[in-house]
Amino acid sequence: MYKLLLITDQDEVLDAFNSVENWERTGFKYPHIRHDLEGTIDSLAKHHADGIAIAVSPEEEEKILAYLQENWPAVSIFQAGRNKQEVLRYLNELNILLNRLHADFSNDRFTQADMLQECRHEFFRKVMNGKVATREELIRNMRLLRSRMDADRPCILAELVQKEGSDDTLEGCWHYGPDRLELTLRKNIGGDFEGIHVLPTVHPDGRILVLACPLHGVETSVSGDSMTAMITDHIREGIDHLKEYYELELTLKEIRILPALNALCTEAGNE
Repeated sequence: MYKLLLITDQDEVLDAFNSVENWERTGFKYPHIRHDLEGTIDSLAKHHADGIAIAVSPEEEEKILAYLQENWPAVSIFQAGRNKQEVLRYLNELNILLNRLHADFSNDRFTQADMLQECRHEFFRKVMNGKVATREELIRNMRLLRSRMDADRPCILAELVQKEGSDDTLEGCWHYGPDRLELTLRKNIGGDFEGIHVLPTVHPDGRILVLACPLHGVETSVSGDSMTAMITDHIREGIDHLKEYYELELTLKEIRILPALNALCTEAGNE
């Protein structure tokens, strides 16, 4: 069974977790309970945790999140429910993820961290395709998947297309399929860049979208037009590299700045 750490000083949350009668059926052991950053550090030094829930003051939560990002960046952070139904719902979400992360793929080179990264990329493809409804759903899943992106700062969404006049179709050039294409784009365009995480994605309809979002807790002096210009230059350099080394001719069709990631949520206008 998976092991949990609950960090809370709130009776409502403690009562909600205590209302779960049969923990064995959830696939988890009853959590270790701590109340603040000091307790978090002590517990994780003594006990393994597959998932961590946090329900404390915003100030204490920020300190705990900073510690976890520095020392435990791959441990999932799940939502702390405030009644039995919520607890069971969020435990089920965590259980589904953990089962994927611990699946045996019979490939020693594909690690749990690699699988977590793939799950993150799947989720952000959903975000870019308008399949995430609310900011609450966005933040909950970003924490569960340990995304380092900051959901509350301006970000950029760009679209790449095959260059006009190319002799071959994109599918013809990349007969290995969209997965191989996306890996190549990640290698040449993706990753951390000047305090911003750049994520290229290939979608089932053939679109190539690039999401660029500031990292949480990392200060950057660029914003607005300057961030757009910087990411535009970065993408174009990647496109040049793809043409030179892979004979893949792409062009930047569109780039736009969003006020925050939740602007991509389908119910963003109602929040």
